[in-house]
Amino acid sequence: MPATHTNADTIIALLATADALLTEGPDADGPLTPAGRARGAAYALRIALEAAVDATLTAEAAGLGTISMRAKLLCLRHYAGPALAHRVNALWNRLSEGCKYHHDEIGPRHAQVHAWRAAVGSLVAELVVAGVVVAFPRQAGT
Repeated sequence: MPATHTNADTIIALLATADALLTEGPDADGPLTPAGRARGAAYALRIALEAAVDATLTAEAAGLGTISMRAKLLCLRHYAGPALAHRVNALWNRLSEGCKYHHDEIGPRHAQVHAWRAAVGSLVAELVVAGVVVAFPRQAGT
């Protein structure tokens, strides 16, 4: 089952938010520093990727809405194939690390977040094309 319009609209809005944060110049008004805009864009990209995974797995209908994203990524491996699931998992981990604030680290570079933006756009498109429908396999003998 493909993503619903609401989920697709959310994903599009999150990607647009990331784009806006990445395109604002250093003279932009507001309290965000360039590092803050990069980290904010990373948050928006991670949430967009999570929404795409939820839409792909139809998480709410399958009862997957209450499990962690790490567990959903394990389920994605079964339903979307190991190659696509591995790429989604690797990018999600990088985005998660980029979202964390450590007082002794600078945070993600602007160029790195741009690369993540391109990768998220590509993976979201692949997840939509995959058209995964969650139907849990039946156990033998039942």
